[in-house]
Amino acid sequence: MRRLAMTALCATMACGAKDAPATHSHAADAIIDEAATPEERVELRRIRDDIDAAARKRIAELDAEIADLERENTALRERKRPTD
Repeated sequence: MRRLAMTALCATMACGAKDAPATHSHAADAIIDEAATPEERVELRRIRDDIDAAARKRIAELDAEIADLERENTALRERKRPTD
């Protein structure tokens, strides 16, 4: 249950914090700090880092898609602009 909660928390924070430092999502720090064993702490950090990496990858994909759409929008506006 703790892993599920931490996973959901990390995913939510990583996706919403585009301008956050590139180190890691801090949303799960409290959960990680409360881990029962050092091994559990290591595993929770690994999960957090995997989620952060996936979120950064998805954000990069979305940023690229937005850039493509902006270029397409500009091209469409140019075509619609009346010639003088």
